[in-house]
Amino acid sequence: MADELKIACIGAGSSGAGHIVLLEQYEPGCVVAFCDIDRTRFDKIIGGYLAGSAAAESGDFRTDGVTLRADLADIPFYTDPDEMLDKADIDTVIIASWCSTHYEMVEKCARRNLNILLEKPIAITGTDVDKCWALLKDYPKVATVNFTMRGAPATLAAAGHIRAGTIGDVVSVQYVNNVHYGDGYFRSWMRTREKIGSLLLQKATHDFDVINTIIGRTPVSVAAFGSRLVYGGDMPNDLTCDVCDRKDTCPMSVYRLQQEGARPMSSGKGQKCVYASEIDIDDNHTVIINYEGGVTASYSQSFCAPQRGGRRGGFFIGTAGTMELQYYGEFVETPEGEALVGNSRIDIMQRLAKPESSIREVYDWTGESHFGGTKPGMRAKLDLLHSRPTDVENTIREGYISAKMCIAAEESIETGRLVELDLDL
Repeated sequence: MADELKIACIGAGSSGAGHIVLLEQYEPGCVVAFCDIDRTRFDKIIGGYLAGSAAAESGDFRTDGVTLRADLADIPFYTDPDEMLDKADIDTVIIASWCSTHYEMVEKCARRNLNILLEKPIAITGTDVDKCWALLKDYPKVATVNFTMRGAPATLAAAGHIRAGTIGDVVSVQYVNNVHYGDGYFRSWMRTREKIGSLLLQKATHDFDVINTIIGRTPVSVAAFGSRLVYGGDMPNDLTCDVCDRKDTCPMSVYRLQQEGARPMSSGKGQKCVYASEIDIDDNHTVIINYEGGVTASYSQSFCAPQRGGRRGGFFIGTAGTMELQYYGEFVETPEGEALVGNSRIDIMQRLAKPESSIREVYDWTGESHFGGTKPGMRAKLDLLHSRPTDVENTIREGYISAKMCIAAEESIETGRLVELDLDL
């Protein structure tokens, strides 16, 4: 494709604006338009970067924006995606709109033969996942899904060890994600099935992709369990901590978290009650996965871990040893979630090696997001757009497989049965 990219963004909230900032850092001038229901979040995030602030509103995608061009805030703004796609001179679209609209936006872009940079998950219903894959399976343009952990140095290193046979042939995986900021999902728009499908599609989708990538195998079937035991209840849906008469006694109040020193938080304003009646998504899941060749994996995610209890990663058991991957090796965060200290580690014990000969690797991601995977992931997208080789593919195929695993896990939870994936690969 042509060297000069012309990119537009649908959905300029924290993820979309974060994508814009990163792309602009690597290829200044490449983003030429954006679309959203309003421009409030875009102005706050981009304006924050241009003013030299931390731009905390950009969440996991924040980065050093000191090199941003001053006129980025003035690019054309649309509220109708069809109007933008018809009028703007573009070749590539970032889709970071509501998860429930992903397929609709993919269809609009595919119909116009545009390159697609799709935020995960590719869709939130089984029907839309299949329709999205049918559109993009043999798509002539670039189509990616944003799996930020795929580009993390620890992920790449772990996958390299498996390919090199460091622990022999993988026979099983034991993986967990204990989320130490889990209440955040239940304080925001992400707390209903209608908008996100499930927290499998929002969180486990990354972990499933990591496991698939590291072991290099295709999943065949899943069995799963899930429940909501911590969040939800009968409180008003619009209630926030700052106006609640229980804010000094509620264990989930941001004020209690601040007072007790359990978890520093920057503000209680706008922090919705986690016991609201509209909450209808599960807050814990356990999934058993069967891969081709008989390899098995267990996966567990929970959303009520304490501040210092965050864990993500697991054990890869091989015929010649074990490999432990922990994304949270050592970490200390600010109230805004910025890592003051952060590293991932890999520990390998080989069957025929003396105990003192174990291997330890440490990967520092201090100051980076998604364990150092966000920037490599964005560079990989640019490599794909420019037809350059990359070891962080992020193609739509990976997004399809991971989403199918999540949808199948939800079906298993609802039916109590093992679910075959029947992937159309």
